[in-house]
Amino acid sequence: MQSGADEPSGSMSNGRKNNRPPGLRGKEIGLYYRNLSRQRKKERGEEPPRIRMGTDLSLPPEILNRVKSCLERFKIAPAEQEFDVEINNYFRYLLNVKFEEFIDEKKKMHQDMDFSDSRLDKKLLTEYEKRMQFNHRDERQKARLKLPTMAYSQHIIEAVKQNQVILIVGSTGCGKTTQVPQILLDYEISQRTGSSCRIICTQPRRISAITVSERVAYERGENLGQSVGYQIRLESCKARDRGSINFCTTGVLLQQMQSDPLLHGVSVLILDEIHERSMETDMLMALLKVILPHRPELKVILMSATVKEQDFCDYFNKCPMFRIGGVMFPVEVLYLEDILSLTGYQFKSKSNRRRKPEAILEHKNMVEPYIRTIRGKYDSRVLDALRLPESEGCECIEFIVDLIYYICERKPEGAILVFMPSFERISQLFNLLEKPKSPKGEHWRDQLILHPLHSLMPSVEQQAIFRRVPQGKRKVIISTIIAETSVTIDDVVYVINTGRTKTSSYDIESNIQMLEEDWVTLANTQQRKGRAGRVSPGICYNLFSRAREHRMAEIPTPEILRCKLESIILSLKLLHIDDPHQFLQTVINAPPKEAINNGIQLLKRIECLDCSGTLTPLGMHLAKLPIDPQMGKMILMSALFGCLDPITSAAAALSYKTPFYSPLGQEKRADEVKRQFARNMRSDHLMIHNTVVCFRETRQACREREYCYNNFLSITTLNQLERMKNQFSESLHKYKFLKYANCQHPDSNKNSEKITLLRAIIGAGLYPNMAHLRKARQLKNRVRAIHQMTTDDGRRVNFHPSSVNSGEFSFESGYFVYFQRQKSNDLYLLDSTMVFPMALLIFGDDVAMGVYENIPYLSVAKTYYFKCNEETANLVIELRGMLKRLLLKQALHPAPLNDCGDDNFLLEAIELILSLDEVDEGDCMSAEEEF
Repeated sequence: MQSGADEPSGSMSNGRKNNRPPGLRGKEIGLYYRNLSRQRKKERGEEPPRIRMGTDLSLPPEILNRVKSCLERFKIAPAEQEFDVEINNYFRYLLNVKFEEFIDEKKKMHQDMDFSDSRLDKKLLTEYEKRMQFNHRDERQKARLKLPTMAYSQHIIEAVKQNQVILIVGSTGCGKTTQVPQILLDYEISQRTGSSCRIICTQPRRISAITVSERVAYERGENLGQSVGYQIRLESCKARDRGSINFCTTGVLLQQMQSDPLLHGVSVLILDEIHERSMETDMLMALLKVILPHRPELKVILMSATVKEQDFCDYFNKCPMFRIGGVMFPVEVLYLEDILSLTGYQFKSKSNRRRKPEAILEHKNMVEPYIRTIRGKYDSRVLDALRLPESEGCECIEFIVDLIYYICERKPEGAILVFMPSFERISQLFNLLEKPKSPKGEHWRDQLILHPLHSLMPSVEQQAIFRRVPQGKRKVIISTIIAETSVTIDDVVYVINTGRTKTSSYDIESNIQMLEEDWVTLANTQQRKGRAGRVSPGICYNLFSRAREHRMAEIPTPEILRCKLESIILSLKLLHIDDPHQFLQTVINAPPKEAINNGIQLLKRIECLDCSGTLTPLGMHLAKLPIDPQMGKMILMSALFGCLDPITSAAAALSYKTPFYSPLGQEKRADEVKRQFARNMRSDHLMIHNTVVCFRETRQACREREYCYNNFLSITTLNQLERMKNQFSESLHKYKFLKYANCQHPDSNKNSEKITLLRAIIGAGLYPNMAHLRKARQLKNRVRAIHQMTTDDGRRVNFHPSSVNSGEFSFESGYFVYFQRQKSNDLYLLDSTMVFPMALLIFGDDVAMGVYENIPYLSVAKTYYFKCNEETANLVIELRGMLKRLLLKQALHPAPLNDCGDDNFLLEAIELILSLDEVDEGDCMSAEEEF
């Protein structure tokens, strides 16, 4: 609360009234002082926290007896005593192995490994010599020789021979990514040591791993899968084992290091685009500093753009550094004031209601001093436009459209690359160009070939951006930051830089991960400018003023400083790095201690770590799965409870993206379709599964394209979700949790029609991400209801407008789980599923019995309180203990549950209790918060 002097000092009593918030009247003043008094008593320990009880969860006698009967028949095998001995003697030893012991063990396993093969060496040399005979006539080889990197071939080879780590700094277009691995592979083959050469080159993005591998294979006159290949999540075309170059995402390599941290078999490791400072790249560099002394024969090449390159050099003990210039034609740079002067564009009168007052003031303070310095250079119309906050960035999509038409009318042929901050902005621009509203737009529509480019687009669609367009057509690529460094499109001549990007940020205090639109850095603007000068002199149109550029940061904030850390911590634990605090201090920019603590705390709450911070058997399995740990727990529980297909649909969509899209102007219709698919299940996650099931049915009838078109669904995304679902089930099958690898197999889906159970399993995975809806009000003349809802940390939230729960009035329960909340103007739950209280008691944490004002209760995490008689409470506590033992047993001995086994009695008991939740629970209340 803000303080304010709303009364003269003479009327104050001991100075307290001066601290009262202004504007309070009558009863409000009394309530303020009452709450203030209670707060002080609570802080002094004089007044216990007041509790509001939720619904009564006491089990009816009939159900109580049936559950007791099931638990009596449930047995844990092996016997309890033998089970504890096994945990202490085997699994605890395995999980408590120190990193140094783990490394020594792996070294002994591979100490006699020899990859050299004289017959293969001879074969590779013959192929190489044959290729070299034709290279002088090959246009591809002539193009390679023009690249600056090729002039450094011998220097690079010598540096790699003499040093374990080198840094290559190269400008856009120098050819470092495509040529350095080829230079090293060809040298080894020519020296008859090709069989011992295996080069891995990491890329920060999926699309770059694919496109670079295709380019290198093309230059070598081969198909992918011979000497060149790639491996990304869900997709691969691997090269041969020896004498090869494999491009992969950094995350894939980190996953491989969990089983072989010393990377035996890899002779050269190239880390590309390290200047982007992705979390995976920073982690990989920190791990390399540890493992390189154990692998003296492993060579590491760091490759970076000219962005703080000295930091990387210093990090690896001042390793040698090469600088390679790029092939750059001159690029003319125009700023907002220049563009407004050239195009004569006039902004329509707009209200700034959507902008925060501080943003308007910030813009004014920035632009007014600058305008005074340029008053004689630009006319008053331009200066007035500069004063409008919507003139810069991508606030006015029509301005960008007009600039594209201006380029088409006035400039020679060449592709246009437009940098936009998000998929939503890309869609807005794409739709305006595809369905123009002006005569000028109608004229140019058929002459423009539009290509959206986003990191989550399927690989097949991404490849289309590289194709040349017919004479008389103009290619327009509308891209996020992905086209800045990861993708080189050879025919781009014009770049439109909105100067905006979507960046993640992490508020440590509130423990909220946010994705917000923000201004790029100076490093970003240089990279974007460089995209325009690859094939001819180009032009870069910056949609921001020189004044804005002066305020831009120099480089982006490293990702490790703006993201949650639980997945990284879990990976470190699997590598037997016991102290994440200590290890994370060794990365180039160490994350704050509080961020590490938040990650550890979440891993403890979902039982990946025990109370001492040691990896649990469950945590070990979740670390191996290629998925967020909360999603991993969800699909493991679905395998146990026989509801694999619907839960993997939810996990796939949360890990990838929703299959729905909202065309401009049809957002309401798209929302209606979602609600139809939700079928009143009150779950965004189960709604996704319903769309997947219908997609399968229409695919069998060969009507899938019609189905997707009519329901605002992406057929490529749905196919990708199906591939991910199968990958999840294959992983569970690999680790012996499933009998069959098919996610749709009947044996794995015996309970897939039980909606209450499905919601509970989603809750088990997404917990502790909880929200409590206290009140939903339906106002007159309003289609949607207004919700009063908080998360368990006391923050007010609402359902995101795209959620199927947004605006709904009637809910059978007031509790919701979610995967992600996002802060924009308000704090939103991007996804949500309604769960019932008993699911919280079974799958939540810190469940305890207590009595308040003579009323017995069960509480969850000291946040949610439910009336419950003592007999039911004891039964729930006992059941939770048995479930914990069953999960531990499954982690120790992964196996599908036997249909006739005793374990099924425990699952039957849980299902019996959950089945009671399909009744209206009335008002649900939680621990009262006082202010």
